[in-house]
Amino acid sequence: MRLRRVIGAAGAVVAIVATTTAGPAVAVPVGSVVAAASTGYIGVVGDESGQPVAGACLTLLRSETEEQGRFCADAQGHYAISGVPTDTGYRVRVTAPGYRTHWWPDAPDHLNAETVWVPGTSLVRRDVTVGRGSGTIRGRIVDDSGAPAEATVSIWATDRDWRVLAYTTPGGDGRYEIANLPPGRYQAALFNDVYGNQWMPGSQDRTAASAYPLADGQTLVLDERWLPLGTVEVRVTDTVTGLGVPRPCARIDTPLRTVAACGAAGLVRLGQVPPGRWAVAVDAVPSHFAPDQPVPVDVVRGAVAPLAVELAAGAGVTTTVRDAATGEPADRVCVRLVAPKWGGQPTGQGGYCSDETGRLAIGPLTTSTTAQLYAYQAVDPYDPPARRYGAQWVTANGGSGDQRAALRVAIRTGTTVAIAPIRMDPPGAVSGTVSDATTGAPVPGVCAHPYAFRPDQGPGHGRHCSAADGRYTIDDLGPYRWPVQFVPAPGSRYAWQWSGDVADRFSASLARVPAGGTATVPARLVTGGTLAGTVTRNGGPAGSGYVWTYHRRTGDVAGAGPAYLRPDGGFVLPGHRTQEVYVEYRDPTTTCWYGTPTVPPLATAVGVTAGGTTTVAMDLTASCAPRPAG
Repeated sequence: MRLRRVIGAAGAVVAIVATTTAGPAVAVPVGSVVAAASTGYIGVVGDESGQPVAGACLTLLRSETEEQGRFCADAQGHYAISGVPTDTGYRVRVTAPGYRTHWWPDAPDHLNAETVWVPGTSLVRRDVTVGRGSGTIRGRIVDDSGAPAEATVSIWATDRDWRVLAYTTPGGDGRYEIANLPPGRYQAALFNDVYGNQWMPGSQDRTAASAYPLADGQTLVLDERWLPLGTVEVRVTDTVTGLGVPRPCARIDTPLRTVAACGAAGLVRLGQVPPGRWAVAVDAVPSHFAPDQPVPVDVVRGAVAPLAVELAAGAGVTTTVRDAATGEPADRVCVRLVAPKWGGQPTGQGGYCSDETGRLAIGPLTTSTTAQLYAYQAVDPYDPPARRYGAQWVTANGGSGDQRAALRVAIRTGTTVAIAPIRMDPPGAVSGTVSDATTGAPVPGVCAHPYAFRPDQGPGHGRHCSAADGRYTIDDLGPYRWPVQFVPAPGSRYAWQWSGDVADRFSASLARVPAGGTATVPARLVTGGTLAGTVTRNGGPAGSGYVWTYHRRTGDVAGAGPAYLRPDGGFVLPGHRTQEVYVEYRDPTTTCWYGTPTVPPLATAVGVTAGGTTTVAMDLTASCAPRPAG
């Protein structure tokens, strides 16, 4: 228990003591209200001169309004609190005629009061002192233009460890009032989410704030006007030409809020910025200018902070997304950029998404490349979109389920490419059962994808994967003809395969998905084939790299890669149906293809057989030119 100095019943200053009823420190006067108490709190309520206060009452509150009990002192100021639940904390309000309201142990209001647990197994003495006299502080808060403003006003006692809060009235006139304050000296501060913190009068720092005396019966009026906030003026230029970026944007994330804006002709202004040192993030959207690293800036109230930033030219793509039937803008439609070969894509959500006007900006991108666009509607389970759309590969004039039909977009550094609007159709579904091709038994944990899956970019999960009965469902596909890839769980003995029980996407059976309906696509899995071997460099193990396999025609990941090298340079990569694959080795500094130092189709294809094992040896010594075994 915290010790503090209090006024005893006889007027002497004594220390609070905590004892059990067996101890001699608790004196129980004959006929007192405390005589019957065996556990809980007892003590004396006295005034600041040391005299007992008869009839003072202590009220236990579970909350600001919920009372647990009321315990009043006798003619000698003695009180006792007992017979209440001891498993909860209380705030204790002390009232007495002619005295200001007091909160245990030395606080002016409920917020600052100590939380008290009433002892259930001992009798503890805590004396209480109440005081006479009180004052009121009131005032009005306006913004830097003189209009009424909302604020939380804090009144800080200069000689006590507490503050009292008040809120401006909800009527919008900016007025506040705090009553029942003990006479003393106070400092005042205000806060809101727009202007931040400010001390009265007109100071950013408490050390410069005034201390106001408050006398008994006095009403002290403290009005305050918010100091103006700062402005950040950012000039954004092209690193090559020195010219202003056409549509620059800037953002500052403060603890209060985010301040963001876009400008024109190389100039963007951020207004109403709280004072402090902030990091300014600058980019240009939609644009081919790559974002810069955040730049620090010092913001002062009422001043303009200039900032100069250069952006490097990158690449970008712009378009709009529309409902195919109505032509209305489609929001929350997201696009992934997918390489036509030697890649694939992850599951889950992510990418560049359209806004409420249907506008979609992709970029800025830092490298030149050729990409195809996979579009789908992002769905937040807590805030679903007004309309759902099915996924699609974006084509020159609509959508498709076949990646081969997708538009190829040439993305080049220093340019922004505008493509035709993306038109979204309603969704349909694909469902079916995954089973063992030999036994017919259902196979759980097999994930179905309507595109080539890249396992190092995100695992399969959720309802797209087969349950205990082998059933899976993909319910967010556009009404087109789709292939389906089946990916067994890691460590499974089964092979990866495509719809129609084939090894590659180009040979897959395409299922026509009806809008609002379901196409049935089963899968019968076979035992996978394994590619095994070693990777060496300068006669020893290659290191800590890994091996991928890709189907010879499609360039899609072909088996359960990547296979990481063992310390001896060996690897085992399972999960193949019968097919020919290209073998790629990667580490942080090297990319090599089995059979040649160049990329396919000049590399050597390796045949892998379902249920069997094919062995290769890759030697990276000769300028990363692998050679076949034997």
